[in-house]
Amino acid sequence: MPEDYQDIVLAAYKKMRDNGKLHAILPEETTTKLRKACLKVYDSRNNPNDIDILSTFFKVDKMKCDDFRKVINDSEPDDYRALWKHIKGETETTDERNSNLLAWLIDLEPRPRSSYYYSSTEKTIKIGGIPIDDLFPAPTRPPDGDAKQPGPKQPEEPVYVPKFSQPYITISCIILLLIGTISFAYWEHRTKIRMPASDEKFMYWDEDHYEPIKDGKQNVGAPIIPLNEKTLTQQQKITLPDTLTSYSIGKVWYKGHGKDHEFFTASGPYPQDLQRVLKPLTSTILTRYTSNYRYILTRLVWFICAAFFISLCGYGMSKLEKEVKPAVKESDTEEEETTALLGNELQATGA
Repeated sequence: MPEDYQDIVLAAYKKMRDNGKLHAILPEETTTKLRKACLKVYDSRNNPNDIDILSTFFKVDKMKCDDFRKVINDSEPDDYRALWKHIKGETETTDERNSNLLAWLIDLEPRPRSSYYYSSTEKTIKIGGIPIDDLFPAPTRPPDGDAKQPGPKQPEEPVYVPKFSQPYITISCIILLLIGTISFAYWEHRTKIRMPASDEKFMYWDEDHYEPIKDGKQNVGAPIIPLNEKTLTQQQKITLPDTLTSYSIGKVWYKGHGKDHEFFTASGPYPQDLQRVLKPLTSTILTRYTSNYRYILTRLVWFICAAFFISLCGYGMSKLEKEVKPAVKESDTEEEETTALLGNELQATGA
């Protein structure tokens, strides 16, 4: 225990603070809280023997003051600044009146400082009448025989890590989406034209293109006309009219009546009725019966749906885990080797 009284008081204060004994009166170390703590202590255990401590700290005449509670209540936070700096460790020493007030706050005996030095009896430091060594007993070390022996080594739980890294999943999803988009675009714009064989001299209209055949008398359910390679390769029906734009004018022809309009890539007779002739595309027909914005919006919705589906797949991949064996510590390995070596030596000795 330190011999200097202010060190004794400060050490006792820190013990009580660190063990939560002062939280009720001093939850925070501030000058304002110190003033409130003084009010709480004065209300709970006002003792005439402490008048000297209060009169000295607040610099009032104890013979003229009959209400120290009012003195404490009227005090300013700055009155406690020196004490606050001392308990915060900003100053190594402080005035005697600060140590005496701190001793009063924590109910340390003997107090004030003069009582400690001039006392002829044993200088036992007490808090609230209880010796501080009894209030905060030193931890005792159990005898070596009572020390717990380490139990059997528990099997380590398996460790799981993601099966695929996040960059791998992201790149895979992007590649998959790109391949899907390109494949769909190729399928949508693929051509069905088949060049005729040497013995195929005729052709007929097959849904959206001309198909070459050998005999002009075959029953194909459509008009059969002599083979014309230019018409065969150039004349096709546009199955996605919404892909047409203003740039298509002069390059596209149509057949239509009312709301039934069909569009073709070359001029000439209407393939399903050779008596009718295709008309060149006009801006009026283009605006009224096609919508490129509708086409773009539809494909955008499909793209978003595909991206969402692939994202779900990527999320599912991120949840896949694989088991990995934990790394064996070097110390554990050495311990096992030592145990095995001792076991072998014991067996050899027994033999």
